[in-house]
Amino acid sequence: MPEIPLFPLNVVLMPGTPLPLHIFEERYKQMVDECLESGGEFGMVLSDDSGTREVGCTASISELVERYDDGRLVILVEGSQRFKLNNILSGGPSGKPYYVGEIEYLQDEEATGDLQALAEENIALLERVVEAATEGSVDIEVEPPYTNLSFGIAGRIEFELDTRQELLEIPTEKGRLERLKELLSEAAERLESTRQATEKAKTNGHLRKDWRPDEQQGGGE
Repeated sequence: MPEIPLFPLNVVLMPGTPLPLHIFEERYKQMVDECLESGGEFGMVLSDDSGTREVGCTASISELVERYDDGRLVILVEGSQRFKLNNILSGGPSGKPYYVGEIEYLQDEEATGDLQALAEENIALLERVVEAATEGSVDIEVEPPYTNLSFGIAGRIEFELDTRQELLEIPTEKGRLERLKELLSEAAERLESTRQATEKAKTNGHLRKDWRPDEQQGGGE
């Protein structure tokens, strides 16, 4: 059973998505330095008041952004591969000050059916969410075989941690895209409704810019 350095944190990392990390604890500074030297990865798992989850994602350090004089580090990592955490080790013969996890890597179950329509629906919904929230647009490629497209989309939305963890644990890309479609539909409708209400509120009690004194109310004569 593989063993990897473990970084429990109140964060959900997803495959293919970037994440900046500020490392200040001595044990994790050592862990990061060892990974930088060896080129190895460490595992990230969501840990909060509800405990440590069983499914996490390995993190590959893509950039050492800054190293401060006191040893603190700012790094940029990218999610690599989902894993199941079977056991957490600390101390022991290795003498490591940080946690080590006994894990098994998770592979997606074989996809069934054509994902193209489902993928395009999710992209369209993401466009709606981004437009309603920021009036911006989305630049994301949609090409077969859509591997980890769900994580790429979810990484652009600030879902609650439990929702992100739910998506991480779904064992198929089709299942993740189906769940994501539900989440994005709800978010788009909520944001669009809020935006319409805000725009309507801005006009209450104010004359339209194109209003003329001779206009008749109701359109009658």
